[in-house]
This record gives sequence, structure tokens and C-alpha cells, in this order.
Amino acid sequence: MSLGNAVTDGVSAPAASIAAARDAHTEGDADRAFEAAVAPLVPLLLRYFARRVTPSDDAADCTSETLLALWRHRSRLPHSDDERRAWAYGIARRVLANHRRGRARRAAADDALRAAAAIPIAPIPDEAFTAAEALKLLSSRDQELIRLVIWEQLSVAAAARSLGIRPGTARTRYSRALARLRGTYETLDQA
Repeated sequence: MSLGNAVTDGVSAPAASIAAARDAHTEGDADRAFEAAVAPLVPLLLRYFARRVTPSDDAADCTSETLLALWRHRSRLPHSDDERRAWAYGIARRVLANHRRGRARRAAADDALRAAAAIPIAPIPDEAFTAAEALKLLSSRDQELIRLVIWEQLSVAAAARSLGIRPGTARTRYSRALARLRGTYETLDQA
């Protein structure tokens, strides 16, 4: 039985000695020995997380993270079943702490986003719509250069590095693009 089936079915495989994994000469034998040694822990870990994680749907994810950590450190896996179970719970405790910290960070980010969304946005003047329409009429290359300099507040030289062109080329393009933007804006503004 694979670990994936053990996680989804909640069925434990027969316990086997981890010493077989250390003495195994092939990778396949080591993998099977690891699975046999860890498979009985899967339902225990799943139950551990189901009792501690909110929402409980995250219990399977935390169990998977714990199994991955066990796999990474399989060379240090204890021999006896009791030591192995205690070691797995120690790893599970750290996975749980990481999960809780992550949930707290997400909750704080959600609160900050809600607070930012509650701030009223000032109405956009008609000139801004005209300028946006004028910008759309430029080539995509010129649009990006102007956006980097004006919106992102990069210097022309920094925008040149971002676009992968020489600073002198960027200055010339920027100057010409601004002239085209002004002309297009005036045409649209008069209409």
C-alpha cells in the first residue's frame, strides 16, 4: 500500500522494521521499507491534525507536509515504533506551528486588504480618461516606457535597464513618445 492510499483511505499498512531500509541495497527496497515504517503513522497524524487545525480540511495538507519532512529526514528515522511515533509527532507539532503562523499572516493580510478597500477613492477627473485614451494610441513599446517612468517613478535610465535597452535609446524614445502623447492628448481633448 502506498502512503497516498494510506492518507486517503485512512488504513494503516503492517508495521515493518526500519532497519530493513538501512540495510537495503536498492532504492526500491528502501522506499518500501520507509513506507512500511511510516504507513501506520498516517492515520495517527491525520487524526492529530484533524483535532487541531481549522478548517479541518487542512488536516490532510498538514499530514502531507509532515510525511514529506519524514521523507527528507528518513536517514534519522528511529528504529522502534514508539520512538518513530514520538519523532513524527514532534515534526507534526512544528508543521502545525507553521500552519498557524501562515493562517495568522493570511488573516492579517486580509484585514489590511479590507481596510484599504474601505477607503473611498476620489473621483477620477475627465483629463485622466483622456490621457489614458491617448496613451492607448501609442505603440506598446512607447506605452511601457512612459508607464515605467511616470507610473512606476523609475528614472529613464532605470526604465531602460528594465526594458533591456541602452539609456541613450530610452531617452530618445521617451522624448519622442511624450511628444506623440501630448499631440494625441490635445487632439482627443478638443474632440
